Amino acid sequence: MNSKKAMTLLVGGLLAGSVCLAADQKQTEAKSSDQAAPQIGLFTTNAPAGHGKTAPFSSEISADFIKKVMETSARIEECKKQIAERQAYIYEHNDQIKAYRTEMIGMQTKINKLLEADKELAELRLNRDMLWTTMPVLPRPREQQMGPRRMGPAIGKTEN
Repeated sequence: MNSKKAMTLLVGGLLAGSVCLAADQKQTEAKSSDQAAPQIGLFTTNAPAGHGKTAPFSSEISADFIKKVMETSARIEECKKQIAERQAYIYEHNDQIKAYRTEMIGMQTKINKLLEADKELAELRLNRDMLWTTMPVLPRPREQQMGPRRMGPAIGKTEN
């Protein structure tokens, strides 16, 4: 008897769901037919006259737009290069920074020894490392494929 009740409820639920879906589709069709003129979205670009496609970006991008993007990207990359070069120069020539870096490396070495002595932390790191071996490999972002960018001398390396 219980299986009959379950079957009845299942069929009733499916019937009610299909009725709701049909009603929703009719409302959607009614709304789309009520619109007198197509509306262009706020962010639509390069939409032909009378085209009702609303999208944040259009697949039709003008050559001028691409040129501006490329020029701006080149300027940004040049600025990043100049910043990195200036920062590297300061790291190499500023005596105060050199002294702070030497002091910082010494303190970090002491901190690392304290961390290495903790058995619970070592076990947590080992568990994490074992989990990483089971992680599926995702495609690398383009920036990582091109290699790391260096902003200054690496910590731990001192130049004399």
